[in-house]
Amino acid sequence: MNNKNIIKTSHNLNHFRGGYTRLELDFIYAFISSIKDEDEEFKLYVLTLKELENKLQKRLQLKDIEYIFDSLISKSFKVNNDKKLAVYSFFTRLEFDKEDRTIAVKFNEDLKPHLIQLKTYAKGNFKYLLQFKSEYSKRIYMLLSQWKSAGKKLYSVDELRNMLAVPNSYRYNDFKKRVIAKAEAELKEKGDIFFTFSEQKQGRKVTHILFDIIIARGEDKQKPSLDGYKGKVIYYNGENRTVLNAWEVKDEKGYVLVQLLDESKSTITDKIHITQLDKMIDYFKNRPQLF
Repeated sequence: MNNKNIIKTSHNLNHFRGGYTRLELDFIYAFISSIKDEDEEFKLYVLTLKELENKLQKRLQLKDIEYIFDSLISKSFKVNNDKKLAVYSFFTRLEFDKEDRTIAVKFNEDLKPHLIQLKTYAKGNFKYLLQFKSEYSKRIYMLLSQWKSAGKKLYSVDELRNMLAVPNSYRYNDFKKRVIAKAEAELKEKGDIFFTFSEQKQGRKVTHILFDIIIARGEDKQKPSLDGYKGKVIYYNGENRTVLNAWEVKDEKGYVLVQLLDESKSTITDKIHITQLDKMIDYFKNRPQLF
């Protein structure tokens, strides 16, 4: 059974492209956190108005509920990856029972592979996400939560702008100040993870942002328990060679952390023992080559 605050989505869904307000994102993630690990199908997920207000830390009037319903039922978002481009909506049904004072939602069935019975997923904590005032901070928090075990993630500026639906009127300096720097400050102050970032350029143009993701443990904010980025390894599966990112795991001798692509070309991060990499090539008889 899920912790009531845990948000789990597929890696692809976590990278959805679309613009949602802070309140809309809080509403969506509040109900995603209601999905249980044992659920095999979507249910009609129901919260009392009081429960939802407690989750959102906000009083809701009928006009607020009507606004959320009208907006979310008509809004769509995109999932765009190497395999397909698809347009979805989060919900097909939103109800407020005025007598029972309950709110019920039905998720779009097309989202079942992205929210139900997930083997790999992005995981965030709703109680931290709720504290962020910027909708961009909420999205960046979820994006980086997906990579917190790895400790680093590189995104192109164009990819981030598209995913976050940043207005075209924002030049790069606006984007850096109002989106990235603001999220950096909010996550550092309020999150269970935070980040620093560096810019990568082609000529004078900033094309990519490298996030250094840091796990906050209680009041002591520390870097994750990794020795650091060790480069790449070449993995041979019998037919193809796949380039993986690899890190050593601190205090766990013999383990490495790797990133690889699954069948849908989503990136998976996993911790494995060095002996499981017995099909590595080009380094002392099938041991991993880091370079």
